[in-house]
Amino acid sequence: MAKRVKEIYFSVPNKVGVLAKVTSTLSAARVNIIHAVAWVEGTKGHFDIVTNNNAKAKKALSTIGIRCGDCNSVILTLKNKVGALERIAKKLAKAKVNISCLSATSGGSKTSILIHTKNNSKAARIV
Repeated sequence: MAKRVKEIYFSVPNKVGVLAKVTSTLSAARVNIIHAVAWVEGTKGHFDIVTNNNAKAKKALSTIGIRCGDCNSVILTLKNKVGALERIAKKLAKAKVNISCLSATSGGSKTSILIHTKNNSKAARIV
């Protein structure tokens, strides 16, 4: 199953406690994080997240001085088994859809994969 989604992204100072502040702010606003990836580059921490309410998330994060951008992405839900991502990758390659970014997490029998492409509509249709 593939679903087109909006992902929000933002950067924060790379300091102890920033993740706690971000998640507390979203929790207080009753925003659920559906998918997240975060990493550090030098003095900055970077977040890409998909939530159940991005508008509400952006508003809540603005109260603590965080400005967010957004971009289009695709979330895939696959069976958590050997070769599942390979099959998707081959379908997209055959259709000449280039994946520019991928993050994934799994739990139990399912795997959630977030991808960025230049043609998310085509990617969602193919997979």
